[in-house]
Amino acid sequence: MVNMDYGPVAIGGPMFVLARIGWRNLWRHRRRTLITAGAMAFGLGFCMAVVALVDGVYADLFDLAITENLGHAQVHDPEYPKKRAMWETVPDGDATLADIEGLTEVNRAAARLFGYALLGFGDNASGSQLIGIDPERETRMTLLEDKVVRGHYLGDDPAREVILGFQLAERLEVGLGDEVVAVTQAADGSIGNELYTVVGVFETGSVIKDRSAAFLHLADLQDLLVLPGQVHEIAFVAGEKEGIEPMLAAAGPVMEGRGLLLRSWREVNPQMAQMMEMADASSMILLIIIFGVASLGVLNTMLMSVFERTKELGVIRSLGLTPWQLVKLVFWETAALTCVAVLAGVPLGLALDAYLIFHGLDLTSVMEGTSVVGVTWNPLMMGKFDGGKVITVIVGLFVISFLAAIWPAIRAARLKPVEAMRLE
Repeated sequence: MVNMDYGPVAIGGPMFVLARIGWRNLWRHRRRTLITAGAMAFGLGFCMAVVALVDGVYADLFDLAITENLGHAQVHDPEYPKKRAMWETVPDGDATLADIEGLTEVNRAAARLFGYALLGFGDNASGSQLIGIDPERETRMTLLEDKVVRGHYLGDDPAREVILGFQLAERLEVGLGDEVVAVTQAADGSIGNELYTVVGVFETGSVIKDRSAAFLHLADLQDLLVLPGQVHEIAFVAGEKEGIEPMLAAAGPVMEGRGLLLRSWREVNPQMAQMMEMADASSMILLIIIFGVASLGVLNTMLMSVFERTKELGVIRSLGLTPWQLVKLVFWETAALTCVAVLAGVPLGLALDAYLIFHGLDLTSVMEGTSVVGVTWNPLMMGKFDGGKVITVIVGLFVISFLAAIWPAIRAARLKPVEAMRLE
């Protein structure tokens, strides 16, 4: 005997009737429905957590490698990026910096001068990159003062002071208060040498800087290299990531008028740009994998439902239900199953997101010291919530579910009433 106990469904229009029938059919096999919905809910919650974690990790990487290092944009002499020759400088650094800081789109800026020298202390010597900075502007730009782990930051006035990367300090076996000698070739061809007092040791997370960089006052390095008033680079950032393009548009004409080269961080470090673009790709790959598994559950549930109700579907077809209405019936069941999964999965995903945002995922034991494109990856991975991506994940689950239901729906629609009712 065919079980067609759908209850009082003849209320409202045909769509309402099909929706009621679909909902009741879904719970005729409660255990199977709960298992499938539970798997989909877990997949949804896990996807939300993974997306939040990936966004958080890449946001931290962007802040460390771009905002607090390269800057969102840089200005150089047009020839400097090609050979990084010492004499290819921004000739009037103070005036150019003032022009950049005068743009409303610019949040903060800092000028830098670079040189290479042999640093020596006692019997130890090591090659080093000397970086001349304006201490006040640089710490607002890169939070460099907060990264001094021993001693103190550079003073506002030039005083032949230097702070060293912690690995460089270890290699030189130098302590606070010791004097290191710097020997280099100056821009005028002379040999520059000077003694600098070590006042601090820093740890930035940048492998290159921690291993070989020495920061000193801009005026001190200008004297050593015989480059008075000149800088090699002016880096600046917008207030928000979304303000980078407007900032570049505003700075472009100003720098072009000075005959200088303006480049975005993507042009300065294409390798980092490619890596940052992997964030969305990584999330998409994970979504495809997880939702692919979820779609198999939907396919199994809907297909088994059609197989088990073949005789029943033949009867209601003979009573006047059209093939298209059968298709809609299967899709209503799929929609109901997905809604149950969403109602269970979203709270799970929000709970996981909250944990990642406030506590993070600590992987210190497995990845401490791991570096990516020269930047030490923070082993405490924090999440970042994006409401738009949560909606995308939910919509993706519905799309995948409906795609998985197409085959069962077509099979139901192609049933011939007479043949279907004869099945035992």
